[in-house]
Amino acid sequence: MLIKMHGTENTFYLLDLQELHMTDEEKRTLTIALCQDGSDGVLFVCDSDIHIAKMRIFNADGSEPEMCGNGLRCVARYVLEKYDIDEAVIETQKTSYEVKSVDDFHGIKGISIKMYPVKAMIQEELESFDKLYELSFNYYNVSNPHVVAIKDEIVDDDLLKEIGMNANHHFEEGMNVNILTILDDDRIYVRTYERGVGITKSCGTGMTSSSVHYAITKNVFNQPIEVYNDGGMIECLVKKEALDYSVLFTGNATYLSNHEMDGTLIDTFDEQKHYKEFYNETRKSISN
Repeated sequence: MLIKMHGTENTFYLLDLQELHMTDEEKRTLTIALCQDGSDGVLFVCDSDIHIAKMRIFNADGSEPEMCGNGLRCVARYVLEKYDIDEAVIETQKTSYEVKSVDDFHGIKGISIKMYPVKAMIQEELESFDKLYELSFNYYNVSNPHVVAIKDEIVDDDLLKEIGMNANHHFEEGMNVNILTILDDDRIYVRTYERGVGITKSCGTGMTSSSVHYAITKNVFNQPIEVYNDGGMIECLVKKEALDYSVLFTGNATYLSNHEMDGTLIDTFDEQKHYKEFYNETRKSISN
């Protein structure tokens, strides 16, 4: 059985493979078929040799990214509830992350992840890319690659799509593109063009890298930053580490529905109405 979930409206199917086997080609084929409905990807909960579980994720186009913060919140909630525990460490393709259940995140169920390490790095191809736009990008790695730039106004779809598509031709590894707008002190708005997906309502590692960029730019560390996006809001707390940064990243992980393996709907949960209340309530603060 498949579960449909979302993290700030980044929507995924989730399949538990801890007692099942599926080849990578089968995962890819299943993902492409299921995501014809507009979902962003499929999360696979797999066995881990070192921790309680391992997350693998395939994007809507069948590609496999190294990491997905919104997806990991969903996997974390499922795994913590499966084993009836409050915290754990979950492996991903390149590293492992500490995850913890949060009973009340602005009135809804939440998950916190310690995103570490977040690296601010030199990217050789970035200088020539910068020259294409009147924006200054910085490069960050959160297991997967991101560029972040600040724009005075929230970027529109046309420009974000243009920059995102160009980035994925320009950079050899492909690139996630984030444009952040500073709303006021410790509140930012982030829009992301994600590799293998396109414009998303939110991107967890994109919001993480954007919060680090904001913290460095404004020299604001060790205090919560509200990160808004088209799908809702999360909170990030950025800390300087010895050589890089860590981010305590907290947001929703919401159950939507159960499905057959072909995507046929079985039943729905009632959590989305509470998420909409959260969305509407938090939106009031950025419209004032």
